[in-house]
Amino acid sequence: MNTTNPLLGIFGGTFDPIHYGHLRTALHVQQTCQLEQVRLMPCHLPAHRASPGVSAVQRAEMVQLAIAPYPQLALEPLELRQHRPSYSAISLAQLKQQYPKHQLAFILGMDAFNQFTRWHRWQQILQLADLIVCQRPDYEQLSAESQALLVKRQLQQPQELQQPGQGRILVLENPLLAVSASQLRAELPKLASCPEWLPSAVWNYIRQHELYIAG
Repeated sequence: MNTTNPLLGIFGGTFDPIHYGHLRTALHVQQTCQLEQVRLMPCHLPAHRASPGVSAVQRAEMVQLAIAPYPQLALEPLELRQHRPSYSAISLAQLKQQYPKHQLAFILGMDAFNQFTRWHRWQQILQLADLIVCQRPDYEQLSAESQALLVKRQLQQPQELQQPGQGRILVLENPLLAVSASQLRAELPKLASCPEWLPSAVWNYIRQHELYIAG
């Protein structure tokens, strides 16, 4: 039984640069969880890591190039318009107003979920959206706080997201690509051709704009 409110996935990150690990995760979640769409939301100023060396506009343009072949994916520019650190609770509250007819599903990796109870206003996130937690390579054992959340809120099947609600947590096995954006940034200056982890349109953009040349 489907909910009257379509499911909208929100996938945040720096996307510095976006790569096939991001794309495969977004596509797998969209299909497996029957989401109407997954919106990739690059942050402008990350709250918990150093600011990206590439501008927000450039990262957004790379996302646009990467998702162009996939109509089920879209760019969410909300955080790019803000000149403050990006906090998921604030962004989701704004997205709830922006998409009042949708049910929100916030997509994050297992490593991020392991720190979730340390996030700014994390309880509010659970009042605004469900969580879809994706498996990540080599993630550490879950903290006691994260395990306690799963005991109270974990769903067993993706189909359960179709029922109205929020604050539920689905742990989703997904295809793993053992590459990170930090690894890519380190490798890109050494490469003469497009690596297998990167869409060719993004590679061409990086070369054209001479991004990441300092490693």
